[in-house]
Amino acid sequence: MKRLLGGLGVNKKTIFPVDVLRKSQMREQLNLVGAAEQHVLWKNRMGHHVQGHLNEALDSGLVGQDGICQLGAWIKGSELHALSHTQAYRELDFAHDLFHEFGAGIIEKLNQGDHAGAHQLYKNQYSLAMQHIVGALTKINRLLQEP
Repeated sequence: MKRLLGGLGVNKKTIFPVDVLRKSQMREQLNLVGAAEQHVLWKNRMGHHVQGHLNEALDSGLVGQDGICQLGAWIKGSELHALSHTQAYRELDFAHDLFHEFGAGIIEKLNQGDHAGAHQLYKNQYSLAMQHIVGALTKINRLLQEP
């Protein structure tokens, strides 16, 4: 195929617009499902802390950093930059930031002995932020599937 296109004086970019090629490359490089799964696993881990079943030391300052995980690195880095103009990207960035912020809040409440407050934050805002992350990742996945 390359020889055929090269022989005709045509390259892939003339046949496929740059956006289509970029989306294809992004689909190959990003594991959006894996990113969602990692956040679900972290949410479950945080739930074990809230319920008192897990008692590891967590630093709220570290948990609160939204650029520390792979998804955060994608959002803050170049991996998702091509979609930064979309509503789905803005939703993801906002929800992901809140997820980490509320996670830090849960750790702070637990460290202060406010288990009821930690439980309420986990059950409400933290869970809602998680839902918005999954929803935004789903929208981004759809965008990347469009021609």
